[in-house]
Amino acid sequence: MRSFVFLLIYFFVFYLSGCTSSNLDKPKLVVVLVVDQMRPDLLTRFDKLYEGGFKWLMDNGIWYSDTHHEHSYTATGPGHTAIGYGQYPGKIGVIGNSFYDRDLRKKINCVEDPKAKVVGAKEGKARSTSRYDFEGLGDWLKLSNPNSKVISIAGKDRAACLLGGKMPDLSTYYNLSGSFISSDYYVDKLPDWLDDFNSNLNIDFYKDSIWEKSLKNHYYEQLSRKDNYFGETDDYLNAVYSPVFPIGFDSGSDPKSAIMGRPWFEREILNLSKKAIRGEKLGYDLDTDLLYIGFSAMDWIIHDYGPFSQEVMDACIKLDKYLGDFIDYIDDEISLENVLFVLTADHGGLPLPEYVIEKGGKGGRINNSHFQEALQWVDEECEERLGSKLYYRDGANFFLNKKKLKKEDINPDAIYNIVRQYLKNVEGIDDIVIKDSILQNHSKDKITLRLRNMINKEKTPEIFPIVTPGYLYRSPYGTSHGSPYDYDTHVPLIFSREQFRSKIKNSYQATVDIAPTIARYLGVGIPSYCDGDPIDF
Repeated sequence: MRSFVFLLIYFFVFYLSGCTSSNLDKPKLVVVLVVDQMRPDLLTRFDKLYEGGFKWLMDNGIWYSDTHHEHSYTATGPGHTAIGYGQYPGKIGVIGNSFYDRDLRKKINCVEDPKAKVVGAKEGKARSTSRYDFEGLGDWLKLSNPNSKVISIAGKDRAACLLGGKMPDLSTYYNLSGSFISSDYYVDKLPDWLDDFNSNLNIDFYKDSIWEKSLKNHYYEQLSRKDNYFGETDDYLNAVYSPVFPIGFDSGSDPKSAIMGRPWFEREILNLSKKAIRGEKLGYDLDTDLLYIGFSAMDWIIHDYGPFSQEVMDACIKLDKYLGDFIDYIDDEISLENVLFVLTADHGGLPLPEYVIEKGGKGGRINNSHFQEALQWVDEECEERLGSKLYYRDGANFFLNKKKLKKEDINPDAIYNIVRQYLKNVEGIDDIVIKDSILQNHSKDKITLRLRNMINKEKTPEIFPIVTPGYLYRSPYGTSHGSPYDYDTHVPLIFSREQFRSKIKNSYQATVDIAPTIARYLGVGIPSYCDGDPIDF
């Protein structure tokens, strides 16, 4: 009898040990929110004003305050790749939003798919991740549990496709003509819920809408700079330069495309996400589903006005409200205790150079005419001294013709020296990078590591420049990103659940850690090729 009781107790303890709290609490739905170009200070500067989604995510979140993209070209395509795949974009081959393809001998979009056809509308381009032979978190999840669903929604095609991985159930993106579309790489036809959404998406409704501030003026004057600030883009009633509130659409503009530069578009993204949750029954059963949501309009707004503008502040206030409504919707549908939220960004961004200088920093805009003149001098001297057709130049990226260089016994350093001689004289060009030198460099400094993580041995140009800190190519107005410096790599990272307590952790993390962290939290195997490491909550 005693042995029977012992066996019973042993069985009971063993059974409970198998049902760990992580198993019992495994979320039914994971929602990954990626806000394009969101710097961490867009959360901290306005935290006392947030009352909706950002507030909930921070109040119920574990925030890793020192999170960076560890690749050098901080753009939309590479950033979403790091988040969705848990791997460095250089290894996968996403070396930019668009880039010269040596094999095709032309410039391509990073999610270009010439074999695919558009699904859902006549307008738009068919996109997919077919050119990349790698798998991301969504694929790991579906391999672990084929009943799990993976849906990726964004304004930009590259954001939706690269977040979803190799084979999501659906990636859908906006065609700039009034519809969210996909390609036959993913589906033969749009699901009914998406067709229904498109049928009721009347973007022309916004034609007479006016973007006005959500709060009283004194909040904006206290937490951002003055409204009429030189350096901001003026795209409304711009006969006289006056980038100020209120903002609408000029009579000649098409709101179907211009909506991507207004905060209302993010509300439509979340309305579509609600449709996806109910239409696909995401989070309705025990098979964990994954929903990626990319907020692409924020990038357009920040590009135009800069992160310290009143416009960006108001866009954040509005997105906070929209997110709060979305989180309430999820609570009503499947209960928040069943959901894990992850908030991050695909890259940061530089303040307007004029603002950097005003605050005592160094910065500026690269003079495009000087830059193009220097490139012309490079081309002329290389041809005169070394010969023709030794490289293909895409902007300032030099793709060497290695076969011809070898055949004619020309040292590539000769081209590099000419490039460096002229481009280094352009104000705002910090250095000229040689791909092979970076690959052979074992230095552990962060700039070298970020450059190395961006390089693909076959696809990356052999020679390319990097900008001086504080400088950008965009001119004469607005701001941008794309450098290996912290202001472009630093992004928020918050894991939020109803059961979590607010906590800030200062440990360094990389965005390639996001995918393996979610995988381990769900009990999904992490492939050996993953570049990131799971984070301990």
